[in-house]
Amino acid sequence: MSADQEADKPESRGDLALAASLRLMAPLVTLLLREGVTYTHFAQALKQVFLDAAVPIIEEQHGRPSDSSISVLSGVHRKDVREWRKVGKPLAPAKTLSVAMQVFARWANDPAYCDDKGQPQLLVRGGGPGSFDELASSVSNDVHPRTLLDELLRLGVVTIVDESKELASQRLRLSADGFVPKEGIAEMLQLFSDNVGDHMATAVQNIKGSGDPMLEQSVYANKLSPQSAEALSALSRQIWAKAFHDVVTEATRLCREDEQNPDANQRIRFGMYYYKGPVT
Repeated sequence: MSADQEADKPESRGDLALAASLRLMAPLVTLLLREGVTYTHFAQALKQVFLDAAVPIIEEQHGRPSDSSISVLSGVHRKDVREWRKVGKPLAPAKTLSVAMQVFARWANDPAYCDDKGQPQLLVRGGGPGSFDELASSVSNDVHPRTLLDELLRLGVVTIVDESKELASQRLRLSADGFVPKEGIAEMLQLFSDNVGDHMATAVQNIKGSGDPMLEQSVYANKLSPQSAEALSALSRQIWAKAFHDVVTEATRLCREDEQNPDANQRIRFGMYYYKGPVT
């Protein structure tokens, strides 16, 4: 086949999927390089991702996977497949919402800890009803309130208003802009992988075309001035604040309602993002 014939050949679904995936990879590769992860390191680690993903696809389509079927689908050499099946470890499962994040969500949305305008109240550190200790204990009895407070302070989402007072009488303020840790790269990367991973899983499921399509839409505009972009950013934050409150409130109610339901085996993630940058 000549070069001209090759150029005129229609792109396959695999070619299109690869091209789209490479565009998605660009910001991820930027992150990896900034954190000192090289191509060689990433390529070696990616081999296990291909192997882990191949198994459920084969089970869905053909039944029990073999070394050969995994190798053919994934492109990983059979020798590596055999080694992986003998000693390979599966990827760590996605973490559920941490106890600290649960405390944050309840403080930001539960009317018992918010004022008449729905804003999180200052909480006394120790004591009875309405205190941080009570809030923490209502979320988990397995972690001491002091430990949870230390974690929230470390992440920068809670501040002590009056540090000079005795510990029990100190007042605490919640930063309700969102759970974005100022410190703690592990927590930030966990949020990154959870949020973007589920977003991509939604898009992939919709491309697959099985079942009802899930919500995965966005609004795009260009040729905006910096001032207009900032105005839309402010509007987006206002919309998110209301959506966050509504979904968390309803999710909390439904979680309590489904607590004893044996069919309660589903999880959800609802998110929103806003990006602004130069037109490319």
